[in-house]
Amino acid sequence: MIPMRGLPAAELLHVWERGVRQHPVDRALTVLSACLDEPVEELARASVGRRDRALLALYEQMAGARLDGFAECPACGERLEYSLAVRDLLAGGECQESDTEFTMTAGEISLRLRLVNSLDLADAAGYSDADAAARVLAERSILEAHSDVGPIAVADLPEAIIDQAGSRLAQADPQAETLINLACAACSHAWQVVLDIESFLWAKINALAKRLLREVHVLASAYGWREAEILSMSAARREFYLEIAS
Repeated sequence: MIPMRGLPAAELLHVWERGVRQHPVDRALTVLSACLDEPVEELARASVGRRDRALLALYEQMAGARLDGFAECPACGERLEYSLAVRDLLAGGECQESDTEFTMTAGEISLRLRLVNSLDLADAAGYSDADAAARVLAERSILEAHSDVGPIAVADLPEAIIDQAGSRLAQADPQAETLINLACAACSHAWQVVLDIESFLWAKINALAKRLLREVHVLASAYGWREAEILSMSAARREFYLEIAS
């Protein structure tokens, strides 16, 4: 279990206020930095799989053991609801490499690779084409390429080598892309969706923050208390005062 500290009400609102205007990649780092007490710069260099395992653990701590979502069938448009156990998502998703850098051989070419991190995701986010973004991620993760005759520029590597590097990176850090198998009850179409744990976690934080602000509004209007005074109260005490005020 990844050790996480809970966020007091005032700090949760501070994290929400910062994250609400950030790109999802930056927002995930803002949240984790607050809960892990680690610098954003350090977390940005961690592999995406390790980042997402931490986000899953934080989701479990804040929202409970199950993750509920929905999707629309790409074949018929039917809305499908699904529920996943966070423990199942975490099982078997440990990074396969002890370090962020490792080597592989593809035919006569040797590669030195680095696991994909949040800085890579931020760079790839500028590409609307999924294949182009995937290539950017793979290329950024190839630190060196050599053959028997000497070094090879990453831009000169064949597409097949880039694809092999991408597959090896995915194998080394399996939590970096969690695929959910879905099947439509209406038309029997089967497909996969990528689990975006950041969006699930942010939805929870967003809801909690807005609920806190509504509580502040009600109690400030009823009693004239300042925001800091209200947020410093325990959740149980705020709930009691809210019941009286209503």
